[in-house]
Amino acid sequence: MAEIKESTGQKWRAPRAAFGSDEPYIIPTPLWVVIVRGAQVLFGFIILIIAALLMHGKVLDENAFAVAVTIFTWIVVAYALVTEKVPAANVAYNIWAVLALDLFLAILWLASMGANAALRGRFTQNVNIEGCSDNGNAVNSNTCVVSRSLEKRGTVATPAGLAQISAVAGLSALQMIFFIATLVFHGHTFRKFYQENKMPSADNAEAMMLSSQQGPASVHPQYADQQQYQAPLVQAYPQQLHPAGTAYESGGYDQQQQYAHQQHTEQQAAYPDPNQAQYQQQVAYSPHGTPAQGQPYYPPAQ
Repeated sequence: MAEIKESTGQKWRAPRAAFGSDEPYIIPTPLWVVIVRGAQVLFGFIILIIAALLMHGKVLDENAFAVAVTIFTWIVVAYALVTEKVPAANVAYNIWAVLALDLFLAILWLASMGANAALRGRFTQNVNIEGCSDNGNAVNSNTCVVSRSLEKRGTVATPAGLAQISAVAGLSALQMIFFIATLVFHGHTFRKFYQENKMPSADNAEAMMLSSQQGPASVHPQYADQQQYQAPLVQAYPQQLHPAGTAYESGGYDQQQQYAHQQHTEQQAAYPDPNQAQYQQQVAYSPHGTPAQGQPYYPPAQ
C-alpha cells in the first residue's frame, strides 16, 4: 500500500505528464488557443491606450483599474505561452497555476467591465463648456470651465470621452470572454487527462485485494461441507440392504423359514418383487449344507 499512496499536497501541487514520471504535465494547446492568447494581449494594449487618454485629462479609479488589469493580463499570457512553448521553461509550467490565473483574470475583467459601465452611466447632466486649459502634466492636465456650476469640483466629458469610456467597458467584456474560453479549454483537457491516468487510492486497492482473496474461500467450504454431509448417507445405505447372515441350530426355525418362503413365493406371483432374487438367496439357507464364510459348520445328524 505504501507504493500506491502519494502525498495529496504533491499530487495537486505539481501534476506530472504520467504517474511516476519527472516530466511536468503540459497541455498541448491547439492553434486557436494561441490566437486567443494573442487577442488577449492585443485588446489589452488597446484598452491601455484608451484608458491612458482618459487619464491624461482626468484620472478616474475605473480607468486606472483597467490599466492594472491589462498589465496583469500581459504577465499571465507571457507565463502561459513561455512555459508551454519554450522547452527550457517547461519546469516552471503548472496547470493549476494556469487555471487559477485564467479564472482570476476573468473575474478582474468582469469587474473592469462593470466599473467602467457604471462610470459611463453617471454622466447624465448636459453642460456648456466655456473653455479648457492644459497644464502640461501627464495626468490630470485638463481643466474646464462650465457655465452651469452644479458642483465646485466635478468631472465633465466630451462625446469623444464618453465613447472612450464605453469602449473600455466593452473591451473588458470581450477580454473576460477570452479568459473564460481558455479556462474552459484547460480545465476540460486536464479533467480528461486526470480521469484517464489517475491511480486507484490505497483504500480502494486494499478493498479490491481483500475481495479477490475472500471470494473463492466463501464458496469452497460450502462444497466441502456438502460432500462430508452426503458421504455418511451413501456409506450407511448399503449396510441396511445387505444384513449379515446368522447361523441357527434349531430345526423348527428352518421349517418356519421354508413355510414363510412358500407363502412369499405365492404372493410374488400376483405382485412381483424386484428384490426377489436377493430375498431367495437369503432364505435358501440350510444349516446342513456347506457353511458360508464366517459361519460355523455343523455335521448332519446320524
